Amino acid sequence: MTDSRSRILASLRRSLAAARHLPEAPSVTLTPQLPITNHPLLIEKFANELRSLSGAFLIAPRADVPTLVARLMRERNATSLLAWDQPHLPVPGLLDYLRDEEGLIVVDTNLPHAEPARSARLAEVEKVTIGLTGADAALADTGTLALRAGPGRPRLASLSVRTHIALFTANQLYASWAAWWEQMSDKSEWVRAASRSSSVTLISGPSRTADIEMTLTVGVHGPGEVIAVLCG
Repeated sequence: MTDSRSRILASLRRSLAAARHLPEAPSVTLTPQLPITNHPLLIEKFANELRSLSGAFLIAPRADVPTLVARLMRERNATSLLAWDQPHLPVPGLLDYLRDEEGLIVVDTNLPHAEPARSARLAEVEKVTIGLTGADAALADTGTLALRAGPGRPRLASLSVRTHIALFTANQLYASWAAWWEQMSDKSEWVRAASRSSSVTLISGPSRTADIEMTLTVGVHGPGEVIAVLCG
């Protein structure tokens, strides 16, 4: 063994030995901001923050949401979409309307485990440019959408598409992450559901990627367009 190798390994052993005696990481408690009772102010704040990140914000009565989604798809020459299952969307009958009345295709996002069926399904999914989801929360201070993934809530609908349309309701609007987390942590049903989820994705506007030369590119590692719709 060379002297250099011996020195490196000895240094690693000393570091590992010292690490065993490090104190435990301190727990961190998010301090929620004072609640904002002015609901129009929350809506305005969320809209301004999202638009500042190049996202789009719309308000529509629930009865008008199906035709709104269909129009958004037609404007983008899309005939198919990836979507959360109907029970996880805030507008009843939305997927049935898109299929039956507009003739749009809701692509199955369940991926088979075996080949060649898995590759064939992925090839079909990759062609879809529109994703339709609900949301668990809309955070006003940063214009952020929080989406919990799990059964009936595929991540592909918000991450693999060109345009992500997210629907949420007024009671899902919170001043901040801390305000949302404080309320949800007291709801045992939501905590149990979150523990079974594969992830919680925080989306603040379209996907942005910058390289070492500070060249900003939108829509490379996620949607290039995010449209948040408040369903009234």
